[in-house]
Amino acid sequence: MKDKKIGILLLGFALVFACRRKTESKNIELAKSDFKIAQDYNDFASKMQNNDTLHLGVNLSMCGWEEYDEVEFTKREDRVYLQIKKKRIASDTTIYFPKVLYELKNDTLSIEKMMEGFDINYTEKISSPFFVICNPKEKDTILLRTTGLSNRGRNIQKYHNLMLELYPKEMDSYYVALFGVTYKEFNKGIVSEE
Repeated sequence: MKDKKIGILLLGFALVFACRRKTESKNIELAKSDFKIAQDYNDFASKMQNNDTLHLGVNLSMCGWEEYDEVEFTKREDRVYLQIKKKRIASDTTIYFPKVLYELKNDTLSIEKMMEGFDINYTEKISSPFFVICNPKEKDTILLRTTGLSNRGRNIQKYHNLMLELYPKEMDSYYVALFGVTYKEFNKGIVSEE
């Protein structure tokens, strides 16, 4: 009987100790992040902390063509993931892409490097935002605008090149479905005359 009481007492201590450690680890996980989009938007991948999320709207519309991506970056276990939550084309097509690891072979081409090329103080309403950056934990939203059609066209091409590296099959399928050629063929000007 005495051994049973000691066993129950030890089991009770073990449960209390385990629950206390679990609560402490949850408190560490839920600690408030120092990630602020107003100061960290063009270096977000390294500044994000675990469980941070960044929403990025990318307006790829130009000259009558309507396209808009809703992109989500998340950091889990010290790795940043990207997912195009929705790719809306014109008013009738929506494509969904899977979550992928945000790792690029060519680090000179990244979303952050693209953002460095924008002037955050350029606020001309004549130019629609190219990037709309939002941290769901904050009320701040950053709008990065292009400065003209040629600037917008170059940024659209850079963005598509990035997405092609991260989503090679999906981007080629997207181009074949819309234009009848792969992304690389489209950008080389190899379009059939049918």
